Amino acid sequence: MSDTGLVGVISSVASVSGFQNVIGAVSGLATTSPGVSGTGVTRFVAAVLVLVACLGTTWYALANARHETHDTLVWRYVALSTTVGGVYAVLLITELVTPNAGTVVRAFRLLAQLFFVVFLALSLRELYYAQPVTPNEGDRLSLSTARRIETGFILLILVQFPVVVLIAPTGIGQAILGLAAAAFTIYGVSFGQAIRTRRLTHGTVLDVTVTYTIAVILSVGAVAITQSAVVLAAPQSAVDGAVNVLLVMVGTFLISLIIRLKRSADAASGAAG
Repeated sequence: MSDTGLVGVISSVASVSGFQNVIGAVSGLATTSPGVSGTGVTRFVAAVLVLVACLGTTWYALANARHETHDTLVWRYVALSTTVGGVYAVLLITELVTPNAGTVVRAFRLLAQLFFVVFLALSLRELYYAQPVTPNEGDRLSLSTARRIETGFILLILVQFPVVVLIAPTGIGQAILGLAAAAFTIYGVSFGQAIRTRRLTHGTVLDVTVTYTIAVILSVGAVAITQSAVVLAAPQSAVDGAVNVLLVMVGTFLISLIIRLKRSADAASGAAG
């Protein structure tokens, strides 16, 4: 896929006329498919936006990783997180257009949603530890210790979460997802804020990446937390509306990040050429 072609796809999705065309097509689908109607149409459009934005972010994050001589692991974490985000969007679309998709698809969709948050948090952690310690920070947890703790939590999620989603009632699975997503959201945002406080990346592409990564992780985490509100007997219509808005925000923030990553990749490519 060429840079020009990718930008063209993203621009068509991001533009108002592009949204109108997509909405028109999905509205036709809603009349023939009982699984996609009303709020589901908006959810479908939002999921497509997230999918295209995740693909674009993955492409340009890897492009920056190829051209940068440092912080390559940060870009790879960003690419990994948006790849997982793309998988989440595909599974969400599958659920919307296939009413009888089943519990297994739903379980993997929730798991992908959670790991979207997890890998975004890990990308911020990686960037935090890639920077030198400032004098006023004192002692901090070593990177190896942080990685061991994270690995333990991730293994626990991989072992227990699918079982809970497949066996336990829907509300319990959503509640566990919300708690885990909230924990990793706070974990990632704390690293992001610490990076911004240092001001060592101010004015660089990494600074923009941190800003939009914080925005995306907050939005994705909020999706999981909002969906878990069904346990508190929140109105389903209100939950669905809020989730749709948050998904559009995720796509919008990622498209803004794509624009900056593309400029950086183009500049690095031009300098290398």
